Amino acid sequence: LQCSSTCAGGFQRRVVVCQDENGYTANNCDEKSKPMEQRSCESGPCPQWAYGNWGECTKPCGAGTRTRLVVCQR
Repeated sequence: LQCSSTCAGGFQRRVVVCQDENGYTANNCDEKSKPMEQRSCESGPCPQWAYGNWGECTKPCGAGTRTRLVVCQR
């Protein structure tokens, strides 16, 4: 099954059922040996914003602007 997230903190689920040799539902399986129904699927860190320092102001006084580099990185 697919992971619930494309980055950190996801999980996968599957259905686990008790069946007899003919594939019919049974209820005499040993609960202690039941396989896990969910597992984590860590897929690495999530993307985050990286940004530089603010640049110089475009005006020495009144309504100037400052800019900086902002990028989304993995």
